[in-house]
Amino acid sequence: MFVLYGITSAVTVIVYARVADRFPRHRVIVASTGIGIATYLAVWGLVRAQAAWVYPVFYVWSEVVANLLIVQFWTLANDLHDARSAKRLFGPIGSARVLGVVLVGLGAGGVVKAIGTAQLLFVLAGLMLAIAVLAILISREPKPEFQQHAGAEPVRRGPPPKIFGDPYVRTLSIFILLTFTALTLGDYQFKAIARATYHEDDLARFFSLFYAGTGTISFLFQVLVTPRLLARLGVGWGMAVMPTVFGAASALLLLAPRLAIATVMKFADNGFQYTIHETTLQALYVPFPMAVKARTRAFLDAVVKPLSYGLGGLALVFVVPLVPAGSVHLLSFLTVAIVVAWLGIIPETRRRYLRTLEGTLSARGLLALEQEQVLDSAGRQALLHALEEGEPRRVLVALEQMAGEQDRGFVRAVEKLSRHADATVRTAALRELAGHEGGDAAAAE
Repeated sequence: MFVLYGITSAVTVIVYARVADRFPRHRVIVASTGIGIATYLAVWGLVRAQAAWVYPVFYVWSEVVANLLIVQFWTLANDLHDARSAKRLFGPIGSARVLGVVLVGLGAGGVVKAIGTAQLLFVLAGLMLAIAVLAILISREPKPEFQQHAGAEPVRRGPPPKIFGDPYVRTLSIFILLTFTALTLGDYQFKAIARATYHEDDLARFFSLFYAGTGTISFLFQVLVTPRLLARLGVGWGMAVMPTVFGAASALLLLAPRLAIATVMKFADNGFQYTIHETTLQALYVPFPMAVKARTRAFLDAVVKPLSYGLGGLALVFVVPLVPAGSVHLLSFLTVAIVVAWLGIIPETRRRYLRTLEGTLSARGLLALEQEQVLDSAGRQALLHALEEGEPRRVLVALEQMAGEQDRGFVRAVEKLSRHADATVRTAALRELAGHEGGDAAAAE
């Protein structure tokens, strides 16, 4: 199923990417949720008809639908927020995703007991209907002011640049392939050991408690640790957190094949993937020029990532039959080897990130920074350097991306820019100081 999911997800998102921007955002969301509701209700009917083949099909399809809804959510969120409001609101909004995992983990057992497992499909259909209604209501709201003044990009002449020809894209592809191939193997080990330890209702309760506990810890980690770690230590440390914990637990599993150790390994996946790992990936996407950024991100998120699950699935198909029954922990020999390669690619990824970041600022003066993305310490230093150099076009870009920063070095640089020779730069600097508690706009004037 991992293989089928990888192929299906890649094909679905590629098709979606080709048509999504041709129609208003809310109509695309309504159409997508409509398809989701229709297919989920059809699955309920097939389950009632005892069609056994529908279970693996629904497993794959539900993952595809979930991924598509996440893509649509962040796309809509980017439409509604400028850089300043995003920095203030996207942290809590992103944390709500983790909080949702907690609520589902705590409430799923009670809902199943009340209405039965199959009827959860009606709950999911109702949630998708609510998403469609919210999308329609949002579309009727006044258009945000920043969209009315957004400038168009320069028209590109000639064919679009080749994505995979970029060494940085190739390095990121390897990083993502190794990441999710290893996580796929670890997921199989965790669930196999859990099934050998618990059965039926006890197994369901264990998974419910695990996901609720993981969600709670992840929520606190995302709010309290992730922003500080990335801002102070940078993407290198951000990339290393998950493989370090995951790899250590996987290696320990060879010595002591216990559920507690497998649980730590799985926590490194679920606990860090949607917190420090996801936030670091957003930072790694920042250096791409606007002309290639959207297609590059679609390629990495919608093609490479699902195919890495498929690669992990293929590895399981060939390796699991070679493992003695009851010895699933021996898969950690392969898992640890992949984690070593995963950790090994991190220094090269960081080096390519810094080189691309510097090149984008120097050659184009424009960062492809979307609102759910964050800058690490190196990115902030690059933007501060652009402010200090004083070249008007680069200064305006840096001011826009760092709007609302509380760093004292940023405030000092803006105060200096308020006396810049270029009138546009002076105006932008004074506007920033006027809304900043640490700045002195009056003194600058």
